[in-house]
Parts: sequence; C-alpha cells; structure tokens
Amino acid sequence: MKGKNITFVVGAGAVENAWNPVIRAINKTDNIKTNGDGANFLFARYIYLLKFYSTVAKARKHPEMFEIMKSNIRVLKNNIAYELKKAQNSGEIKPRENFKEVIDKFVVSKVDRSYVVNTNWDNVIDLEINKLYRSNNPNTNFKIESFHIHGSIESPDELYLPSEITQEIYRTKEDEMKLGSNHASLMSILEKGNRTILYGISLDPLDAELNQTLGAGCLSPNIEEIIIINPSHELVANRVKLLLDKRYPAKITAYNPNDLRKKIEYN
Repeated sequence: MKGKNITFVVGAGAVENAWNPVIRAINKTDNIKTNGDGANFLFARYIYLLKFYSTVAKARKHPEMFEIMKSNIRVLKNNIAYELKKAQNSGEIKPRENFKEVIDKFVVSKVDRSYVVNTNWDNVIDLEINKLYRSNNPNTNFKIESFHIHGSIESPDELYLPSEITQEIYRTKEDEMKLGSNHASLMSILEKGNRTILYGISLDPLDAELNQTLGAGCLSPNIEEIIIINPSHELVANRVKLLLDKRYPAKITAYNPNDLRKKIEYN
C-alpha cells in the first residue's frame, strides 16, 4: 500500500462495552430499564418529538412543550457525556483487544497519510491511537487528531444523536452551518483517500445522513478499496454496495476482527 492515503472510520464496535454507559444514561434520565435496541428506539422517538414540538412552537402553539423537550434532550446529553467520561476513566470502555493489530495491518503500514474519523462520542480511540503513536515515536510531542463527526463528550450540547440530520427545524442557522461544514469536511477527506476502512461501524439505517455522506465521499476516482472490519461484515458489505456508484467501482473486502488473516471479497 505504498504511497496510499487511508481514511480510518471507527464506530462503537471498535470499543468494548461502548453502549453500556449510554444505556445507563438513558435509564437514569428516564427512570427506566432498557437495552441497546431500546436505546436506539428511544433516540429516534426523542428526535421525532423534538421535531414535532419545534414545528408546533413555530406555529405559536404550546411553545412550553418545545422548551420541555429541549431541556430533556439537554439533560440526556449531559448524562451521556458524564457516564462515558466515567466509563472511559475507569477502563470500563476500552479499545478491542485486537485494536493494535488492526492499526498495524491496515492503517500505518506503508501509507503516506492516514485520517481518523471517529463516529463515537467518547475519546477511547483517540487516546489509544496517540498512545500507540508515542510508543513508536517516543521523542515527539505531536498529537494525532481524530475527527469526531457526531460530536464529543467534551461538548455535551453538541452531541449528534442517532436519526438526527444537519438541517433540523429546531436548529439555528449557525448550528446548521457548523454541522454542514463537518460533513463537507468528511466528504473531502474520503474523496482524497485511496482506501476507506470501516472498523466497528455498521452503517445503521438510523444514521442515514452519515451513510449518505460516506456514499457521496466515495464518488471519487481516487478510491480503490473499502475495507470492512466487522463480525457482521456481510451485512455491512451489502450496505456499502448500495452506496457505491457504478462509475467508481471500488473493491470491497472484509475481515472478521477475530481473524484478520482471512480476507473476504464481496465484488
């Protein structure tokens, strides 16, 4: 892969126990008991209600309900950030055991430049990548920056929840421009890359805007290969195929993270 640019996109599947703190935050916020599937169900419902009450408020009806919903979402985001920070500091959430092997095999081996795109809210991957970098370059103070497309726990109010898109009726124009710029930056990164690696990311239907951004970024003659690292790689490969344009037929290969020696081809 000499002379190639890599875009390394990581999701929750790259982090052990990634959803446990998020589920705790939802349970604490709503005084309920749910699981990962229930969390995604509730996220979609909350965003729908935020849209609905925003529309009603703009018609000058029940503005108090919109304010209540905004307040509830703000509390939820702060609880998510709190639980993730706590879990990160305690080591409850951490990189998958084979993370270094993934980095060595697909990211840093004989490439000119790598871009890290993190779809997670926590900083587990950011910290681990810099730890690995410093171990190989002990005399440098350089820090590798990850691009958090869905926001970071450092700014809870800016967390991007599942099913949200840039142009929501409840957003300010300033927020729309900032989020739109983030997605445009991701497309630019993808377009310049030769290989895109999707590690621990499923392209969930709830993340329609992310999926479209990835698809738009792959409309480039530069992209030669999309590598999927996921136990459910067949599912992800089928979704990737739906995003690609026939004019730019990138090669699709996949690996189970538990066996990185076996390559599966999907074209």
